[in-house]
Amino acid sequence: MMLKQANENCEDEDGIYIRYRLDGSLFNLRHLQAHTKTNERLIKDLLFADDAALVAHTEQALQRLTSCFADASRLFGLEISLKKTEVLHQPAPQEAYHPPHITINSSELKSTPQFTYLGCTISSDARLDKEIDNRLARANSSFGRLYKRVWNNKSLKIKTKIQVYRAVVLTTLLYGSETWVTYSSHIRLLERLHQRCLRTILQIHWSDLVTNVEVLEQAEIPSIEALIAKSQLRWAGHVFRMKDHRLPKIALYGEIRSGHRYRGAPKKRYKDCLKKTFTACNIDHQNWSDFAADRSAWRLISSKGVTLFEETRRDTIKDKRSKTKARAASAVSPDPAFSCRLCSRACRSRIGLFSHERSCRQRGHSLPS
Repeated sequence: MMLKQANENCEDEDGIYIRYRLDGSLFNLRHLQAHTKTNERLIKDLLFADDAALVAHTEQALQRLTSCFADASRLFGLEISLKKTEVLHQPAPQEAYHPPHITINSSELKSTPQFTYLGCTISSDARLDKEIDNRLARANSSFGRLYKRVWNNKSLKIKTKIQVYRAVVLTTLLYGSETWVTYSSHIRLLERLHQRCLRTILQIHWSDLVTNVEVLEQAEIPSIEALIAKSQLRWAGHVFRMKDHRLPKIALYGEIRSGHRYRGAPKKRYKDCLKKTFTACNIDHQNWSDFAADRSAWRLISSKGVTLFEETRRDTIKDKRSKTKARAASAVSPDPAFSCRLCSRACRSRIGLFSHERSCRQRGHSLPS
């Protein structure tokens, strides 16, 4: 009732319009340009329990939404906490950042470059870097607190430690990963922490010369990239089975009505990341909805796809490693033409032979008679 009262006093253009279609392909964005088969949804607020977020394109529209929301709150005897209310501005990629000035009852709200909403860090640059740093810090803290009690406890089996690691550390590290738009730099940071934790649990030192693939095989656990792919596939099927009026489904199948993407190398979208995951897991991105309608069938297909993805990933790493070692061995093989005249040792280059013969003479070696 309070939101209805607040929205009645706001203008129709306040908020964000999303244009969407639920009758076509998820990854065919050109069908959203049709004028007769598309629908539009005005988004003014996002709600979860007692948390609320107001969204708008301009500072003036956001001020009107905030004022209407504050007036409606007073009518229902509610008070907005000014200390917990902040303003986050996300400018276009090529626009300068100008903090907006939003007030409630003549009190200006704090403008922040990043904000934690429902456990996830949202940044003004619309990138995932701050969220990844936050996840790494929290997961590292969770792992460190259990070092003496679990990881260094010799009375616990390795299998039990891995189960605790999955339940505590990985859930903290990958919280909200089903909606992440990751780049290779993010995956490397996450995999680095994953490997460090597993090597600590398995008591593998760097001097043991154990590869990352062998660590995953010993722990019987997939890589971070595979875990993220699994969570995204599970979330995609969950959203597809939602009712058509649900906001997550509208946002997944739509796009913002106004604005455009810059040429050159625009930022990766969630649909781009999801399509790449479908391709890597050998799932047809055109007919995936036929399987996603059945929850059990989609769970089976997703599991098989992620397993195939992980096997392919490990085989690729092993093949690349073997080729690198073979190339290095052939490149550094000694040339018989550069053999030492004092001890008959084969050197790799002429300058190496010169230095080696000088060392041999210093050690007292002489030319054979």
